[in-house]
Amino acid sequence: MNLPRLLRLCPLFLLAAPLPSAGAIAADDTVMVLGALHGLHEREPAFPYDRLRAAIIAFAPDVLILEVRPDELAGRTQTPGRPEYPAMVWPLLATLKADVVAMEPGGAVFEQISGQAGAAFDELKRRDPGGAAALKRLDEAAEDVLMSYWERPGQVQDDQTASLAAGLQAAQFALAGPAFAAAQARWDGHMAAQILRTVRANPVKRVMVIASYKNRAVLERAVHDVVPRRMIDAASWFETLDAAATRAR
Repeated sequence: MNLPRLLRLCPLFLLAAPLPSAGAIAADDTVMVLGALHGLHEREPAFPYDRLRAAIIAFAPDVLILEVRPDELAGRTQTPGRPEYPAMVWPLLATLKADVVAMEPGGAVFEQISGQAGAAFDELKRRDPGGAAALKRLDEAAEDVLMSYWERPGQVQDDQTASLAAGLQAAQFALAGPAFAAAQARWDGHMAAQILRTVRANPVKRVMVIASYKNRAVLERAVHDVVPRRMIDAASWFETLDAAATRAR
């Protein structure tokens, strides 16, 4: 079972001022939150699976925090809604020298949160089927807009992408209501807490968080609030990586 697709988005407060860049050098105590595209990697030529794989290798993390449940990580299972894991990440882990941590909730906590979110959207479909259909169309349209905008992986990590995701989240909160907002807050809070525990436990290691382009900014800000000196801006890092690759050609 997986959370509804619409739940994997970032809260409204990511519209706050952008984070300062920490440069593009992966120092020994660097932390970076990277936004993956899930199924859009298969459709987005600017950021296919091999570019995500190359970014992970280039960063050379000592610790890799993944947007999966503990049971999915342990079993290297299918990950509904996040095909990048069986397609690319699971095979990469066999050769990557990094500790790996799952940040999503599992077990009863997962069932509780996903059940709350699912019930909120089921109620929306019953109460306002037109509104539920409109949210689906808005989600699809937002993907189309972003895929027209993205020309480089760094743009997936930037403020424009985060702002559009926040706008979609605002529409969901408005229509699905407080029960969905509470489920989203609990979900995001669990992931942020898991990231912070891991970062604090690894003070002199390179830590990479693989999130979604939809929740990357909120997770980045949660880490930045605690360890600002360790944070590296993902958009700037990708731009530097691409510039170096261009010079090497």
